[in-house]
Amino acid sequence: MKTAPLLRDSHDWRTLGLLALETFLLILAWLFRWYFLIPVLAVLAITACCAKHNHTHCPTFRSGILNRFMDYWLMLLTGSSTTGIRVAHQVRHHGQNQSAQDFVRYSQVAHMPPGKALLCFVPFVVQASVRHTTADFQSAKRSKLRARLWHERILLWVLLLMLAWHDIAAFCPLVMAPLLFGQWFLIAINLPQHDGLETQSAWNHSRNVVGPWSNWIFLNNGFHTAHHQRPGLHWSRLSAWHAQYVNGQIRTNLDHPSLLKFWQHWWRQRKLANSH
Repeated sequence: MKTAPLLRDSHDWRTLGLLALETFLLILAWLFRWYFLIPVLAVLAITACCAKHNHTHCPTFRSGILNRFMDYWLMLLTGSSTTGIRVAHQVRHHGQNQSAQDFVRYSQVAHMPPGKALLCFVPFVVQASVRHTTADFQSAKRSKLRARLWHERILLWVLLLMLAWHDIAAFCPLVMAPLLFGQWFLIAINLPQHDGLETQSAWNHSRNVVGPWSNWIFLNNGFHTAHHQRPGLHWSRLSAWHAQYVNGQIRTNLDHPSLLKFWQHWWRQRKLANSH
């Protein structure tokens, strides 16, 4: 009898490989106090956040038990509950993009210069998310998700407190700094992805990074238009979907060849918009 594959999509071996690499390097950094690994851990923390995002849209494994294990693993590598982002992201952001119900709407930092907007955006998002978490999970149909949320949070807090108690001087730079950077980056990038664009447009609602390098390590997170059009599509297919369906529809200045060009273009556009 032929055995069903472990993964829903074989491209997720890359996901597992990158997560395993981060886990291995994090353990080495902690055991030997290798502070020179902090920049690498910070980049891989972004990868873990991207993997968590992808996993909540399209579960990694065919087995429910393994997917639950994945929830916990991603929680530990990102410093926040995997279950906790499901409602805020899928219901509020995808279902009500840039509305008053969307925690990552760019209007929260309207009329601010780009530097100030970036400084204020993430705290605004976190504050709104924390304030509405109880309401988002209080319905009876989400009781199972609510239980999972608290199981994950308790385990995470216990582990972080244990590590901090053991060696707070190493804990802050080796553990918390990469975790916070990864979370900050994935939240902050929502601002340039949508800022000042046509919210109601079928195509011109997002900026994209289409270059290969950052999309390889960040698991095609750059193809944001395609992801909004097909949120359940596996991340490995977003590049081809973008080429087939988005190209020719989207304004050409919304596609950028690299992550650096993406940020530079948004910075200039935000600065120009606020100079008038």
